[in-house]
Amino acid sequence: MRNYPLLFTLLMVVTASCGDSSLTRTLPNVTGTAGEVIVVMDKKMWNGSPGEAVREQLGAVLIGLPQPEPVFKLIPVNTAGFRDIYVSHRNILLVKEEREAEAGVTFRRNRWAETQLVVVVTAPDTASIAATIRENGEEIRRSVNDAERERLTTWLTRSAGKERSVVTAGDLRWEMVRPAGYKPDFNREGIMMISAETPTTTQSVIVSVVDRPASRIGCVELADLTQKVMSAEVKGPDGGSFMVIEQQIPVSCRSFRRNDTDYIEMRGLWTLEGGYMGGPFISYAFIDQATSRAVVVTGFVYAPKEKKRELLRQVEALMYTVRKVSQ
Repeated sequence: MRNYPLLFTLLMVVTASCGDSSLTRTLPNVTGTAGEVIVVMDKKMWNGSPGEAVREQLGAVLIGLPQPEPVFKLIPVNTAGFRDIYVSHRNILLVKEEREAEAGVTFRRNRWAETQLVVVVTAPDTASIAATIRENGEEIRRSVNDAERERLTTWLTRSAGKERSVVTAGDLRWEMVRPAGYKPDFNREGIMMISAETPTTTQSVIVSVVDRPASRIGCVELADLTQKVMSAEVKGPDGGSFMVIEQQIPVSCRSFRRNDTDYIEMRGLWTLEGGYMGGPFISYAFIDQATSRAVVVTGFVYAPKEKKRELLRQVEALMYTVRKVSQ
């Protein structure tokens, strides 16, 4: 026997659900590969000054790698073709030419997919578009880098589960997530190191707590602290060689503030004194206000046959999971 009242009720529920925009919105996961940026603009603009500005700001060679790799991999997509799988891409630079619009840049997260970053550049003509991209290039790069780091941090933290590596210095402790694949190399008072190794790559992070060499930490002090840790703790396969900062290529250094803490960060290349290995490294330091000691975190990659940009970006994300914990 047919139950028409029940069928009518079910149809009403479905109809109401389809028309109710207040219900929880579920976004798909982002698509694409880490380090990619889709650039949405007409082909004429891509071949002109706007495209040149994008390549200059986002496609330039990344400083601190032994082989040339771009800051981001750029994928141009014609405006008319921006649909389907493209709209869920992880990083999108959307360029709009609007005659009456003021030149500017806006940033939006989770527009069409979870963890997505959409950067919209709007200007009245192509010359203004190119100028706006150049004027805001640093902020655009930082925003994409931050979005990639946040995704990596979430992935690394989930991979780690409850696993943590803890370094103890007196009565104080600092911990870092230990993702799947990473194993402790050593853990002593005031210093620890973890690494992930495959047949072709090594990714390592060292956390040390030391007496600071001066009233403040600048680039020179950070280089000195990093070099001491490297040479003392990382040896070559023969046991007689040791890691040092490569002097033939200048390091880059910057200071910034994050979560109410002042950081100094350095990027460059490492090499083996007395050996033939090398690769990129990142090192940062901050002052622990409770003890006035310096916390120095150094990450490095060895991957002679592999591209290193994303390997180093993974190490960087892991480095910034270091946090102080109570006993």
